[in-house]
Amino acid sequence: MTPESAGLSGVDVAIVGGGAAGVLVATRLLADPACRLRVAIIEPAAELARGAAYATGQPAHLLNVTAGRMSAFAEDPGHFVRFLSGGDAGTAEALSTSFAPRREYGRYLRETLCAQPRHPALQWLRERVTDIERRDGDNLLTLASGATLAARAVVLAVGNAPRRIPAARLHGAVRLADAWDYEGVAAIPAEADVCIIGSGLSMVDAVLSLVHGGHRGRIRVLSRHGLMPLAHAESGGTDTAPIDALLALGLRGRLRLIRAWTQAATAAGEPWQWVFDRLRPHGQALWRSLAHVEQERFLRHLVRYWDIHRHRIAPQVAHTLEALRAGARLEVLAGRLQSVEAREDGGIDVRYRPRHADGECSIRADWLVNATGVETHIDLQPDTLLGALRARGRVLPGPHGIGIASEEPGRVIDARGQPDPTLLVLGAMRIGTLWESLAIPELRGQAQALADHLRATLDGRVPPKS
Repeated sequence: MTPESAGLSGVDVAIVGGGAAGVLVATRLLADPACRLRVAIIEPAAELARGAAYATGQPAHLLNVTAGRMSAFAEDPGHFVRFLSGGDAGTAEALSTSFAPRREYGRYLRETLCAQPRHPALQWLRERVTDIERRDGDNLLTLASGATLAARAVVLAVGNAPRRIPAARLHGAVRLADAWDYEGVAAIPAEADVCIIGSGLSMVDAVLSLVHGGHRGRIRVLSRHGLMPLAHAESGGTDTAPIDALLALGLRGRLRLIRAWTQAATAAGEPWQWVFDRLRPHGQALWRSLAHVEQERFLRHLVRYWDIHRHRIAPQVAHTLEALRAGARLEVLAGRLQSVEAREDGGIDVRYRPRHADGECSIRADWLVNATGVETHIDLQPDTLLGALRARGRVLPGPHGIGIASEEPGRVIDARGQPDPTLLVLGAMRIGTLWESLAIPELRGQAQALADHLRATLDGRVPPKS
């Protein structure tokens, strides 16, 4: 499939974003041969399904979930492993508990999209959407080229935006790379000392990019808590947790009960990870059943501890990190970044306030890597499409100011507090409402619900004129 750039005509559904979320929606819409909806994806990247997670070409960047849990179709759990195995049943069974390279998952999503019956009818516009306004009952999308596209419904599949280090903390010509710029990080000189800001999954990617590029210098990681993602255990513990017992409790009670479950699991010879695997399908229910003030307390005090237990990494990746720490190549520090100043020799001085200590400390390095993760506050993205929609009153921040306010199956809430039946969202921007909204199990479920909704409300009507 090649992108189109001229002769735009009106469509029924415009999907803004061609990463995993957008491709999953398009896959569902194009799977039904009887569906007559005209569908377009607007995505400027050179390939579809290459959002932040799957843009890497490095084999060391692995999925954080075993392949057997990564099917694009909930009703066909073995779909991805059959793709990896080429259809060989024995190989597929062995691969189901492996952590596949993320680049392979991006290829899988693209080939799955291309295999749908109505794929030839899909328009792919290699453009960037800068604004969406209401016009005569339709949505008029303005593209960066100046072209416009009319659509009866728009799906915002904008994915993850990187959080930026505040410009006020950077002084001078700081050598700075973004963790999601995989090639840029890998190209940092092998002997350079590197300071990485942030210790989550983006940091893991940055360290692996450096190692992939033959890096030999020292790596220091600075984050407020100094906590890194924990490792997966071997697969098991597939039974479900007694969720009702948790739903009846407040945040403090839930924390105590989960600790008791992990202690009991350990005493029984089970990995503590199995407790979190049993909780995994219930993440949205656990979040939505908390009172607003309890959610705030979670975000203020517990979110980092939850993240390192919930969002784990492949065992072989954890082993790489531990080997680097054991060899004094990698050091993790807990503290709050104060400033980064460029030195005359081209290096940098990173000043930070240590956690639970007075005064300031300094790190001398050659390069700074931003691994602070995902920006979830749309009011901190004024120069993006989300900022334009916010200015028009078409979107509101979600609960606690994170993501976009929405209701099922993804209808966006506008500035009047009303759901917009023509503007839909899935994935990262539903985090404030759903919390668990980033991973493939949630994305594929939301994609199916949106496709069903769009077919039910739009199919059979005449598309708009551009």
